[in-house]
Amino acid sequence: MFSLQRRRKPSLPTILVLLAALAAASLAGAADTRTLYKYLGSDGKVVYSDKPPPRGVQFETLQVDTSKSGFNPSASGSTPAAAAADIDTRLKERKAKETEHDQLIAELQQAYDQAAAALTAAQEPREGERTQNANGTSRLNETYFNRIAEMQQKADAARDKLEAAKRGE
Repeated sequence: MFSLQRRRKPSLPTILVLLAALAAASLAGAADTRTLYKYLGSDGKVVYSDKPPPRGVQFETLQVDTSKSGFNPSASGSTPAAAAADIDTRLKERKAKETEHDQLIAELQQAYDQAAAALTAAQEPREGERTQNANGTSRLNETYFNRIAEMQQKADAARDKLEAAKRGE
């Protein structure tokens, strides 16, 4: 005999379990991406967050590939001790680069200070840098101005190198 049973609708918990399983499956395939939200904060500055902004705020969704950035111990299968050693090595390398950069800046600062001091000391005319006038007075000649211009160029070049190093160029 024919049975006319009503078809049961899936319950809410069943639907939620299925949705969670689908979400987990999609996350497993996209383990190397992260969703970020970009929006303007209340102070007018751009905000990047892994949490959605408050309701009513316009935002942009960004998918960021994190597979090739930084150190990810779970992706490399490394132990916590190996991860700590890797981080320690990177910190030592960074510290060595910072020390080297600080030494370079100190050397460039010293070179600039010497060039500026030499320029200041060079303001006094040397023998042969004055030309006698007909009325008994003297004036500075081209030799003096060329020497000062050359020293000014050296001081400017030293200052430019120092400023470039401070900017990290």
